[in-house]
Amino acid sequence: MKQLSEALARFVQQQNLYNDAYGLFQNHDIQPRTENLTDCWDRRIPVSPELEYLYSHYEMIDAKAAGTHKLKNAAVEIGDAAVLFFAAPEHLYRQQLGYRWITSGEFVQESSSWPPHHVVIANFNDDPVIVDTSAPDSPVYAAFEGGAAQQVADSLANFFTALSILIESACTFKGELKDEDTYETKAEYIEHVKPLLHPLLNENQTTYLMEYLSLC
Repeated sequence: MKQLSEALARFVQQQNLYNDAYGLFQNHDIQPRTENLTDCWDRRIPVSPELEYLYSHYEMIDAKAAGTHKLKNAAVEIGDAAVLFFAAPEHLYRQQLGYRWITSGEFVQESSSWPPHHVVIANFNDDPVIVDTSAPDSPVYAAFEGGAAQQVADSLANFFTALSILIESACTFKGELKDEDTYETKAEYIEHVKPLLHPLLNENQTTYLMEYLSLC
């Protein structure tokens, strides 16, 4: 778990540096818990050791969700290009609705096609980030535009390290990643981050992660 611990610490550091300088969201992020918690998620959700570590040691803060029925989540900004929303562990069941569980009015039934060990932990533009909780190190997948899920990281640790790289690089560009005229990601940013991601993710994982986040 050392690799994940280091990855999460780096991620929070880069998240905080970016938010302090350019972030739009206040009290709406991922922070270390003051006291570790266990069993803070619905028992219907299969949680891997890596997810258990994440949820036991880190809190998804969402001040606007307090006292409401809003799904509590944390916003993770990657410049002006993308915002990922990570569901709080106590709302993981709700995060699975539409994926593992299908609703029809007040009736809820389990999907026959969704693998129960695939847990949606976050989304971008309503497209899911998925952890395979049955595999070692908790590989991470993403799916968008109704397509099949594709692997974007061999482990949860590598996924958060990749996010750290993207956020740190966004800070280098002062948060301005989109061309004002074309609304496309600046080529300079793509050229900057790809060599940093390649030692961590393979070529296909890098490409798909960038496509998922609308960064290329």
